[in-house]
Amino acid sequence: MTGSVRKSVEAQVYAFFAAILVALMLLAGFFIDSADSERRRLIQTELSLVAREASHSAIPQLGEADRPVLRRILREIAVDHDLSYLAVSGARAGVLVSVGQMTGPDTNPKDVVSQTIPLEADGNHVGELTLERVLIDPSAMRSVGSHIVLTLGALIGLVAAAWAGLRFFVISRSSQESGEALPLSPLAAISSPFLRRDHADFAALRPDQVAVIVRQSGFTMVLVLSNGACLVGSLWSQVPQEFLILWATVIGSMAVFNLRVWLRNRNRPLPVSVSKQTLRRMTYQAGLLGLSWGIALSVFFTGADTLGRFVLIALGLGMAAGGTATLASVPSAALAYTGSILVPAALRFATLDGDGFAILAILCIIYAGSMGAFLGQAYHSFARNVLARQAQARQAETIALVLNTYEEQASDWLWETDTQQRLHSPPERMELLFGGRGDGLAGCRFQDLVTGGEDSGWTELLEALSKQDRFRDLIVRTQDVGGRDRWISLSGRKRDDGRWHGVGSDVTIREAALVQLREAMEEAKSASRATTAFLAATSHELRTPLNAIIGFSELLAATQVSAEKAEDYAQTINGAGIHLLNIVNGILEMAQIEAGHKRLRYETVDVGAAVGEAIVFLSLQAEEAGITLHCRTCETSIQLDADRQALRQILLNIMGNAIKFTMPGGSVDIEAISQEDQVLLVVEDSGIGIAKVDIDRILQPFTQVDDGLERRYDGTGLGLPIAKSLIELHGGSLSITSSSGQGTSVRICFPRPLEAPLKIARSG
Repeated sequence: MTGSVRKSVEAQVYAFFAAILVALMLLAGFFIDSADSERRRLIQTELSLVAREASHSAIPQLGEADRPVLRRILREIAVDHDLSYLAVSGARAGVLVSVGQMTGPDTNPKDVVSQTIPLEADGNHVGELTLERVLIDPSAMRSVGSHIVLTLGALIGLVAAAWAGLRFFVISRSSQESGEALPLSPLAAISSPFLRRDHADFAALRPDQVAVIVRQSGFTMVLVLSNGACLVGSLWSQVPQEFLILWATVIGSMAVFNLRVWLRNRNRPLPVSVSKQTLRRMTYQAGLLGLSWGIALSVFFTGADTLGRFVLIALGLGMAAGGTATLASVPSAALAYTGSILVPAALRFATLDGDGFAILAILCIIYAGSMGAFLGQAYHSFARNVLARQAQARQAETIALVLNTYEEQASDWLWETDTQQRLHSPPERMELLFGGRGDGLAGCRFQDLVTGGEDSGWTELLEALSKQDRFRDLIVRTQDVGGRDRWISLSGRKRDDGRWHGVGSDVTIREAALVQLREAMEEAKSASRATTAFLAATSHELRTPLNAIIGFSELLAATQVSAEKAEDYAQTINGAGIHLLNIVNGILEMAQIEAGHKRLRYETVDVGAAVGEAIVFLSLQAEEAGITLHCRTCETSIQLDADRQALRQILLNIMGNAIKFTMPGGSVDIEAISQEDQVLLVVEDSGIGIAKVDIDRILQPFTQVDDGLERRYDGTGLGLPIAKSLIELHGGSLSITSSSGQGTSVRICFPRPLEAPLKIARSG
């Protein structure tokens, strides 16, 4: 702390204690003066009673004119009641009998109480009775010194009682490390708002302190207004009304102001932090409000009758107790409020004469001690609960942070449900993995999250939940917030309270790898089957022409044959060689396409002319098979950007396939259709047809519907796969519609580009 700051703090402390000393001096002077006024009023009342007693004794003696007896009676009355002067005057004569000496004109009127009453007999005025008592007589009133001693004694008693209650009647926690009391002490809390530095716990408590006061201030201020109205009604005719109205205005203004603050802040959330200035302001306001009741209890007390004094004591001490309970969360404000009521009350009772007032002063001191003990215990309980709640919140936040970090770094996450199996506070990772609904997963059941088909794993999970059996590593399939397939592993069990809790894990990578492995195995098996089918088909297809070539060539070499037979054998050998060449070309073509080495050379092709060439090429084959080959509409004006050689091969493969699988007497029709953005080629036959389950199979290489070694139809099964691959290289598509025994319709679609430059395309 720098020197200037230290001097500033010391100056504030000196100013504070100087203000307290001046206030105590003013209070002492006020109560001493008001005690004298109360004493004068009591003596005045007592003189009135003595005057009545003396008049009853003096009137008969005046009638008998027995002055010695009258003098003796008056002397006895003066001695019994400490009168400095007592005299009886006649109606026409002067002083008839007197006791003592009347004060002179140089005596201070404030030091003398006098009273004169008329004497009447049978309705006639017969004289006057005069009484005087000197107040400065030590036997008649307390000295100024005794008043000061009593005032200081009352103050010291109040402070000692409050300190004892705050210090010795509070159960406080201790630090296990140092053994010293931690700053939950109410004494430390009282000084905390006025210190530059204090413990961090006080800063953590301040938001809850203010919140408690604000929540209760509405009811408290209504109670202040109602009690103030009750006090004004009780004392309206007993004390000066202008003072009563001024007091009511001050306390009503403070109550209304606090009500407005309560209305403005009652629905606001708890502040994150509160400054010491806020607590200081609350302390000052509480002190002013308490001082208003203290002033009422001390100032209005001397002018009130017995019932009014009872109302003052009940309301004043009741407000002190209620304020202590209401402001217990802010000890400095509670002390300022309660002290502002009890200090004036105790000083008031201590400076008044009479045993009853001394007892009331002692009761105020005891009341201060009990309020101090209650305040200390209430604040300690409040602070302990708030700090425990904040520690739990920090612990929960730490646990949540750890869990969030765990969920972010790991693929696992935690889930729990209520007793109705509704998800409770699902983590963000679960929200994302299960689709991240707009309204969240909170409140949803697992039944509401089911996606996928029967094999998605949900049936087993829902069955385990319905049977209330614990489950472990159940795999379910779902879709995440991006619409991607996810596989989730769930484990869980039911707790004794009816809630479910468990762990979830994203096992998409593992399951996807398993799916890929299964697909690879299926592809391997399919490739194996295709290889087997290829070997079976090619061995059969290759053996037939090779047998013909070898057999007829051996005949030509081993025997003498005629020229006619030699020519026939040579043609057979040539045909078998051409057939073998076609088989080899088909196999090489398919291999080239699958390897991605097939190159297309685009040019503008007349579709009608290409179809016509294919019909001419296949006409002999159709004629030998007894099949009618017909082109329904082949417009010569249809133009298409395509590879001419590939288009011819597509037509020959598809039309040749249709001829091969059509019985004699059947027909094969081809139709070319020109559309705005595409060209359609439709080949229909009346052949044996294809079962729907076999359509996808025949588009696979080396596959036929009949894959046995003793097949009815020759071929390697490459015609349709090659045609399909060439069509797809052009950006087109091939579709087959068929059913067993009802013929087949093959639909070829080629896209029509806007321009047809010379292009080269490559497969793969």
